[in-house]
Amino acid sequence: MLTNNVFRQLVSRAIRTDYLENLTGFAWLILQPLVLLAVYAFVFTTIFTARVPDSGAGGFVPYLAVAFWPWTAFSEAVLRSSNCVSANAALIGKVAFPSELLPLSAVTATFLMNLAGYLAVLVVLQLLGTPIHWLGVIPALPVLLLLYLFANGLALFFSALQVFIRDVSQILPPLMTFWFFTTPILYSSSLLPEQFATLMKFNPMSWYVERLRDFLLLGNYDLSPYDAVVPVLTVIVFWAALRFFRKFSAHFEDFL
Repeated sequence: MLTNNVFRQLVSRAIRTDYLENLTGFAWLILQPLVLLAVYAFVFTTIFTARVPDSGAGGFVPYLAVAFWPWTAFSEAVLRSSNCVSANAALIGKVAFPSELLPLSAVTATFLMNLAGYLAVLVVLQLLGTPIHWLGVIPALPVLLLLYLFANGLALFFSALQVFIRDVSQILPPLMTFWFFTTPILYSSSLLPEQFATLMKFNPMSWYVERLRDFLLLGNYDLSPYDAVVPVLTVIVFWAALRFFRKFSAHFEDFL
């Protein structure tokens, strides 16, 4: 019960500090994805005249938006949580609570705020004429929950590692940018050469964005045995990262 109360307070504090008490932060939460979406839409529809190969996707902007918002929540959660242990050094060892709640609460707050915006984007797309398959929200919710779990796993790992290797916070942003462009968010994996399309299957984020498009834009609910691979991998990543965090958390005080 005490752990649950501490977790709720940490999530509430993160939401207030990063979003609600900071008008710029709250506005930027909505404006940043919108600005980036507008830039990518202009570049890829006007300059490069990108086409969406998947029938029923409703055009490039919906195709991009449905994948872009979950990626934004994921990447922002991982980046925000990577230094949360170091940033809360005063609490480590002085307050009796599980230190893994720090990255977990940062990820939770980020997902709550970003995915509220995601729902608003889907409503706007519908109002602008994109046929959103609202029945697809039902299978999309477990996908988003798994994405949240995946972000928590990476947050636990990188926030623990950052205590000992301070360069992690500088290395992560370019790595996340590289990951973004190697994930089929701006394009479809079907446009890639066969060898690259095969490699794309080893990128777990590809599974997440493609399933969300299937469910919300295409109304395709067909699943195969392959669709169990990424969920199982996500659970393993979270479990391994939690063990890693707990193993090294006893040494945090020595390095903070």
